[in-house]
Amino acid sequence: MNQISIIIATALLPFLVQACAVGMAASGHETMDTSIAFPGSNRAAVMSKLGPPETSRNLDNGFREDTYLIKKGNEANSNRAWAHAGLDIMSLFLWELVATPFELVQKENAYRLLIIYDSNGVVKDLRKRGPKIDIFSTDPLPWLDAR
Repeated sequence: MNQISIIIATALLPFLVQACAVGMAASGHETMDTSIAFPGSNRAAVMSKLGPPETSRNLDNGFREDTYLIKKGNEANSNRAWAHAGLDIMSLFLWELVATPFELVQKENAYRLLIIYDSNGVVKDLRKRGPKIDIFSTDPLPWLDAR
């Protein structure tokens, strides 16, 4: 009875872990290019690279504050996905026992980029914050008034 259970479990194993690593390697997100975000650049240029901001608000002094969620790492990689698929087939899906944990530990760094624009849409200041930010903050950013 014990041998039959082992045979059945071994036969079902490929179906239980089938192509998880392939899907994880193929999914992901494109790295955001933050090289355009620097003091003096235009808001339209920043938005063309980073897309629409996550949050945007007008400040009391006529400036605008935009917040972007920047994610780096864990990019989609079709070559890695094809390699996993080939190794899955050659190993009768036993490769999934190695590849799935490998894909699960891939690092992704996220942070928020706070960009302050003047009334003409020119970047005045940038701040890098952690992944969580209080979007309901009423802080008027007094350091902007000194400029």
